[in-house]
Amino acid sequence: LICTVSCKQKTTQQESQNTESELGLQDMAICQSCGMPMTEDLFGTNADSTLNKEYCKYCYAAGEFTVPEATMDEMIEICIPFMVEQGLTADEARKAMEEILPTLKRWKQ
Repeated sequence: LICTVSCKQKTTQQESQNTESELGLQDMAICQSCGMPMTEDLFGTNADSTLNKEYCKYCYAAGEFTVPEATMDEMIEICIPFMVEQGLTADEARKAMEEILPTLKRWKQ
C-alpha cells in the first residue's frame, strides 16, 4: 500500500494540485478507504467478481470491506507503516492520513 496522503502534505489546495500534477496522480483513481493511488491491477472486486474502481483490493474484496469493523483511526494505524516505507516519518504519515481520510467516501460523515 502506498497511500496518496504522502503527496497531500501541502497546505493549500493549489499546492496540493501542483503536487498531484508533478506525481502524475491527477487522473489516477484513489482508494476511497485508504487513499492509495490505484491502477486497474489494484482495484477491489465486487460480489460478482467485477472490478470496483472506488476501493483497492486490500480494502475491498468480493463486495465487502476486508476489515469491515475498522475505524478511521485504525485505518490510519494500518497505513502508517507502508507510508514510512515510502520515506515519511510516522508523525508525517499520521498527520497526512488524518487530513485525507475524512475526505474519502468510506469515512466521510
